[in-house]
Amino acid sequence: MNFDSLHLAQDFYANYAKKVGFVTKVRNTNFDMMRKEAKIPVNQSLHCTREGYRESRVKVATRANRIIATRCRARMYVMLDREKECWVVSRLELRHFHPCSAKKAVHYHEYRELTMHAKCVITDNDEAGIRPNKTYLALANDVDGSSNLSFLEKDVRNYITSNLRYSDDNEDFQGMMTYFVRIKEINPNFFYAIDVDDANKFRSALWVYARCRALYEYYRDVVSFDTTHGLSFASFVGVNHHGITLFITPVQLTSKCTGSSK
Repeated sequence: MNFDSLHLAQDFYANYAKKVGFVTKVRNTNFDMMRKEAKIPVNQSLHCTREGYRESRVKVATRANRIIATRCRARMYVMLDREKECWVVSRLELRHFHPCSAKKAVHYHEYRELTMHAKCVITDNDEAGIRPNKTYLALANDVDGSSNLSFLEKDVRNYITSNLRYSDDNEDFQGMMTYFVRIKEINPNFFYAIDVDDANKFRSALWVYARCRALYEYYRDVVSFDTTHGLSFASFVGVNHHGITLFITPVQLTSKCTGSSK
């Protein structure tokens, strides 16, 4: 098995681990000794986080983190093939010395993630004074149970107490998210996606109404991203069989994103 880069190899093993139900870590990395200053990696070992063994002095009943090492041997070794200029798997151990459960993977911190739809619902409910546990139950009911969510109730509370406060001063952003959630409830075929930066500040948004999605299915042979006027508002447009331009979906950008979208 070959990979174009070390990062792709790491992503592959991490995605595999998530499906099986364990967490990976980089155990060690060796670099090119001939070019030490460049720090060019030549091989790396990716292990299950429960490899090795250690004894804890803390009693099991009072231990905060009960996931301990079990001498697990599951791992993947990759090395740089200089001739082919790619990374190859040199060794692979699939057997685990502990139970793995894909359904329980959501409880691992590494795999917990709030979707954009969940963030919008949490924001809307928080403004309405709805308690976090009620919001979590509502989100769980939407997907037929909490086991189908990619986050825990704790993540909902953390989002409210930390990340959400950064965007409270942006009324336009709040209004837009509220609108998207309301339209999504009216028509499940409505689609939206919002991009924020590391400080949870708005960067861009894309939304597609159900009718526009239907138009795309018919007239998707020619689609262009129109930023002719250099404004923070752009659009995807198509052409029907009569040669008439059709509006498909809008895109809202910040001033920082406008230049890079051209």
